[in-house]
Amino acid sequence: MSGRRRIEKYEPINWHEIFQRIDSDGDGYILRSELKKYLLNTPVSDVPLTDDMVDSMLYHVDYNNDGYINLQEFYALVNVPVDAGTRSVVQRTLVATAFSIAPRSQVSHGDRHYIAEYSCCPPPLVIPLFCAAEVGVFIYYAVNMGNVGPYSPVPWKSPLIYDPKRRLEAWRFISYMFLHAGYVHLLSNVMVALFVGIPLEMVHRWWRLLILYLAGVIAGSLAASMFDPHSYLVGASGGCYALIAAHLANVIINWGEMPFNWVRLLVLITLMGTDIGVFAYMTLTNSSTRISYVAHLAGFVAGLLVGMVTLRNLKEHRWEIVLKWIGLSIFLMLIAAAVTIQVAFPDLVGLYPPMPEKAI
Repeated sequence: MSGRRRIEKYEPINWHEIFQRIDSDGDGYILRSELKKYLLNTPVSDVPLTDDMVDSMLYHVDYNNDGYINLQEFYALVNVPVDAGTRSVVQRTLVATAFSIAPRSQVSHGDRHYIAEYSCCPPPLVIPLFCAAEVGVFIYYAVNMGNVGPYSPVPWKSPLIYDPKRRLEAWRFISYMFLHAGYVHLLSNVMVALFVGIPLEMVHRWWRLLILYLAGVIAGSLAASMFDPHSYLVGASGGCYALIAAHLANVIINWGEMPFNWVRLLVLITLMGTDIGVFAYMTLTNSSTRISYVAHLAGFVAGLLVGMVTLRNLKEHRWEIVLKWIGLSIFLMLIAAAVTIQVAFPDLVGLYPPMPEKAI
């Protein structure tokens, strides 16, 4: 045997290909927090990278500090100015990460992340508790007023009802949701809330649904008080429509991770179209109705705008972050405008004085 040592041919790493593999959605950006997770959780050395070290390197190469690493910044990370040993660990970790991720062509559209996020631990609590409270309040007033019917009782003197003459009692803008005008009204709202809200709570957790539901309730009462300033208001329809709209927000921000996304979208469009059609018919025919469609619409808008902010985004894209902040800004401006009118310019929409001279 010859004493010559065999010289192995060195093949340079194609860092563009490595970047494309880690960029699993193919949008040209890798979320910085996601890349940090890969660098910390893909062990290739006995001396792992530390949290502070990874943060420092990613901050150094994220030139525009937008939270994303593009191809140019990825090249900078590969050649990050640290000692040779650390740079070698970074490079090997990136290669190991890239080859541990299935190529996009091998990921089936139906096998996405969203279904895996459903969980009954903890069990859904917020929506069932709200519904139980609404049923309990209805039973209380039904027993005390001795009258139960499809459209009764309506406890006009209740401290919970939204009374247009008692607007200084600010809790009424929320507490009206616990009252309903009869068991038909109650059952329809409870069934919608349970059917629509529980699946959302199983994925997005209780506190997000609490924010969404209350946002719809508040938006509904503020809008109804301005567009129908002399009417009382009961029912949780604003919250229910916020939950329906939250499903639309959920489809928008988790489209790529959600199976049957087109089916979900068509169902939501059908529900929205039905309600819009009924509203248009009632308006065009001048039919008298006790239903506050303005509260429905306001609850829906609130659910859509707040939903894009509060719901879990399983894979956040750049345009979704922009859309989220736009939605939050619009919602806060609408609420601020409504509160300003209520407090400073009530005559602008024909509101009653905030409190009667003598308590009812």
